[in-house]
Amino acid sequence: MVLHLSSRSSLADEVTQALRNAILDGSLKAGTLLQEPAIAKELSVSRSPVREALIQLERENLVFSSPNRSTVVRRPTAEEIYQIYTIRAPLEGIAARWAAERSTPELVASLRDAAAILNDRTVGVKPSKGDAARMGIEFHAAIAEASQSIELQRVLQSLRNQIQLVMVGGLASLSNSRAETVHAEHLKLIAAIAEKNSGLAERLASDHVLSARDRLVHANAEVVE
Repeated sequence: MVLHLSSRSSLADEVTQALRNAILDGSLKAGTLLQEPAIAKELSVSRSPVREALIQLERENLVFSSPNRSTVVRRPTAEEIYQIYTIRAPLEGIAARWAAERSTPELVASLRDAAAILNDRTVGVKPSKGDAARMGIEFHAAIAEASQSIELQRVLQSLRNQIQLVMVGGLASLSNSRAETVHAEHLKLIAAIAEKNSGLAERLASDHVLSARDRLVHANAEVVE
């Protein structure tokens, strides 16, 4: 068997990645109409790789194509947010439990640094919503990595795009007081990991995600209304 990757396929992948990044960093907001001719012109490509990219992004549940074939960036429904975060909560809890069991001073120091940077950027400098969402995900990804479970990391990674899509949309309603509460929750979680209190770490991580779920579901319902 001889396999070949065509240049068209490679170009379609590049277009897909460009659009995916723009959606997940908030540059392309929920409800934005994605028109093949305009995208092709901006990226200096033909419409064919753009069409392939939009099909792939629909498979990833990042865009939605209507019967008349117009394609828009998706806004997750309140029910989807509820389900994604309800699934995520116990997984993050398990990750925190196993990270606490394997806790090292180096891990704790790196988590404290990451939490401080995330808080400074969220409350102070105000980075793009995409950057803030990415940093939040990376903070929790570091805990999952410390769990030393490849399978757990794979499952969480499979949810990453949907989580980031939800977070980017939800950051618009994130107040400074709520951001400070999130930082306090992160510090409590890090302290539990530092103390190797695996049970407390699991509960704090799970409760943290469920709290975010409830806020995001409420914010989404207000947007829809």
